[in-house]
Amino acid sequence: MLLLIPTVAMCVVIVAMYGFRQLKSTGLEEAELYFADGDDHIERPSRVAEVVDRLGVRFQRSLLNLYGPRRLAGLERRLDHAGRPEGLSVRDFVRRQAGFFVIGAVSAVFFALAGQLLLGGLCLLLFGCWMEFWLRSVGRKRQAAVARELPDLLDVLAVTVSAGLSLQAALQRVADAAPTALAEEVQRVLEDMRLGMSRRTAFAALRRRNTAPAIESWVTAMQQAEELGTPLSEALRDIAGEVRRARAQEVRKAAAKAAPKVSLVVTIFVVPAALLLILASFVLSQIDILKGVL
Repeated sequence: MLLLIPTVAMCVVIVAMYGFRQLKSTGLEEAELYFADGDDHIERPSRVAEVVDRLGVRFQRSLLNLYGPRRLAGLERRLDHAGRPEGLSVRDFVRRQAGFFVIGAVSAVFFALAGQLLLGGLCLLLFGCWMEFWLRSVGRKRQAAVARELPDLLDVLAVTVSAGLSLQAALQRVADAAPTALAEEVQRVLEDMRLGMSRRTAFAALRRRNTAPAIESWVTAMQQAEELGTPLSEALRDIAGEVRRARAQEVRKAAAKAAPKVSLVVTIFVVPAALLLILASFVLSQIDILKGVL
């Protein structure tokens, strides 16, 4: 009951803040959510995300100032690594983070008034760090997907280039084949090249946007093949083989690291449970003797 009262009060305050924001809204704030920095959003945020964004509009500028230029540049890179989820720009991300800070602060105040200081602090920490955890998780998943898709893409590129297509046409065909994370990156490379960027610079930008070692190997090998005049189809097949071998080695390393973890889980949970079963069966089988002794 002690937790129910502050929880309900917190929800009422958040709804009231949202309603007050709606009353003062001119409609331009919603346009800013989708067109800030001139970026087109790939998918529309959920209703919950829209509410959080609106709560963070007032505190967005203050949080941007707290970030500073260096941290904002780092945030820009991490958003690129994550593939700009929901089309988020730096301003969008900071706005949403400010909204979560507001929710966390309100939660902390009400739990503190109810005497639950620890729970209030945990709420503030959870909501305050939520966007960072979410971005890191999305980035890891995207980079893993890029590394997993790269060998197949290189095989298709090698076949299409061998058939007589130029590299740019082959990349376009691969990018149009399936809506994957790697296809999005290839499409961005093509857009950079159409805007006048050289192939070398466009692939260097691809390497900066991705932390997957496979992308690093691919871009480096492409640049070396261009410098040395190696046939592109042959170079692509060699790169695909190297990436697959590196991927297999990473899988073996992950499997080797998983074995001790499995052993730890078995030791902590399975062995005590088995010992309890053995002890219980022994006690049940000797129940008559134990009754006589007791």
